Amino acid sequence: MADDIIGARSSHSPHPPSSSLDPPPAFHRPLFHTFLPFSIASGVHVGTPPSANEVARPKAGCSTELLWDKVRADPSDFNSWTALIGAAERTEDVRKIRAVYDAFLAEFPLCYGYWKKYADHEAKLAGVDGVEAIYERATAAFPYSVDLWTHRASHAISLRRDADEVRTLFENGLAYAGTDWNARALWDRCIDFEQHSGCGSPMHVSRLYARVLQVPLRELDHYWAGFQTFIADRSPSAVIPVEELTAIEAAVGTFGVASASSGGGDGAEEAAAAAALAAATTAPGGDPRILKFKESRGETYRSTASVRATREPFERNVKRPYFHVRPLDDAQLANWEVYLDNEEISGDVASVTRLYERCLVACASYPEFWLGYARWQASEKGQGVDAARAALQRAARVFCKRHVDTHLALARFEEDHGDTDAARACYATVADDVAPGLLRCIVQRANFERRCGNTAAARGVYEAAMQTEKSKEGAGSKIYGVLACKYAEMLHEAGGDVDGARAVYERGVDASDGGNAAVWEGWINFERSVGEPSAALGEVAKVVERCCDGPDAAKRLPAHERERFSSMYVEYADLIGSSEALAAAERAHLTRFPRGSLAGGGFRNLKRSVSSAGLGVADVAAKAAKDSAAHAAYYAQYYAQYQ
Repeated sequence: MADDIIGARSSHSPHPPSSSLDPPPAFHRPLFHTFLPFSIASGVHVGTPPSANEVARPKAGCSTELLWDKVRADPSDFNSWTALIGAAERTEDVRKIRAVYDAFLAEFPLCYGYWKKYADHEAKLAGVDGVEAIYERATAAFPYSVDLWTHRASHAISLRRDADEVRTLFENGLAYAGTDWNARALWDRCIDFEQHSGCGSPMHVSRLYARVLQVPLRELDHYWAGFQTFIADRSPSAVIPVEELTAIEAAVGTFGVASASSGGGDGAEEAAAAAALAAATTAPGGDPRILKFKESRGETYRSTASVRATREPFERNVKRPYFHVRPLDDAQLANWEVYLDNEEISGDVASVTRLYERCLVACASYPEFWLGYARWQASEKGQGVDAARAALQRAARVFCKRHVDTHLALARFEEDHGDTDAARACYATVADDVAPGLLRCIVQRANFERRCGNTAAARGVYEAAMQTEKSKEGAGSKIYGVLACKYAEMLHEAGGDVDGARAVYERGVDASDGGNAAVWEGWINFERSVGEPSAALGEVAKVVERCCDGPDAAKRLPAHERERFSSMYVEYADLIGSSEALAAAERAHLTRFPRGSLAGGGFRNLKRSVSSAGLGVADVAAKAAKDSAAHAAYYAQYYAQYQ
């Protein structure tokens, strides 16, 4: 039903009957394209300013130069943009105004009021020739805007464009925005055009009322009242479609005789039919055909009103349906979530798509809604992979382009659907532009290359990141340590390269002159995880000795870190070693830290550690699990700081 309402058909639907009210042939396209912004469906980058305006960039000493510098430094600074727009408008230089609006609307394409201001300035300073191009870009960037389609059609009417051209604009606008809860302005302008421009007819208007009465708009009652007024004093043949009029006359009865007599018969029959027709049309209450027609539309109105009633509670809580840089309050965000969940359950593909698109005007800056939209589009109920990709691309390229999660979600999506080059480009965008040096992206990017079979590229990601971090913060930084650990972890656990992983730890220690605690801890845990237990204990001992012993040990790490690593060796010896091995570990620890403690308890803890060798198997296992969890938690703490 929704497709018939707005004049859009899927690729599997039959072509509509030929009528001046139906969309032009060029408008019939697959449902997926019907709901995509024109710019995405056609491959055009949303909001891209024309290159011709490059000549209008400010020169040195220009009054707007400082404001340009501000918006270049922070393109998300809305206040600086509005100040720049105001400064440009005061110059009344159309080239400067174009340059500012082009740049601003590429950054904020959903600001429909600024598109209108841009068009008004163009008309005032350069004439109307360029206004249509601005409105075309506006409706491509923001196709679900009731106001933009209304302004665009009104502009075409003011220029006395061909009636079919104006109708095409209205049909395109109704296809996108006609079911918006607040779409009255667009429907009113369309009906007014057909009724008062001299281009339409009562039948055109009647057909529009038939369509709008199927849309659960806020102003549905307004259209029901308008329809009744419109048909009240008009001839049935002027407002009732031929097929429907024939059915109504047959249902009324008397007119069936009149219709039959028109095919032949004597003059007496024709006279009787004419008399019956005259009597019926002058009967109290009006022409029964009009009454029957009104009754039929009344059923449609009441059915639509029941749908509107289910949506009204949600719509009442939509306090800000337009885009703004200010965040929405929690209540409105929660309302959109529940509204979308409800529509996914009860709605069809058209209604769910349009509701998501409406939501993504007010919630354009919230990645979670874009990801939810893509998830639904990729599901069995949605329009498929292409629609899901388009949603993620719009989020990553325009509306949430500074949100890391949006780009990473697009990367995973492209990888899942076989386009590894596109996924690689997404990771590169984050690494180069969005969040250079972000640990989470580095790890995911390296793991992606490994999954693609590009081991050398995966290693290269870590190598480059470690080198960059070393040059910026030094090899003693926590980020460098975590990178080294994740690098070695990939080599060992994903590639089985024990020697390569050990070499990474060696290099990390050497690069930091032994001053990176994260590298030491990762190395100890690594040695615990490889080889036979007896050999592993020996390797752990070597790492701890290298970390804690020697004349320069105190310069490398704080005492509490060295003591912690030494205690880790004692605990490991307690877990898997012999009595002799445990005793040796305890002696080494007390030699290093004679006044210190084992886990904070001095000689008492040493005794406790020794006595732990006599615990039962279950106790030892529990202690081992606790120790392992502690190591994992400590390591995760480092990693979590840099998400």
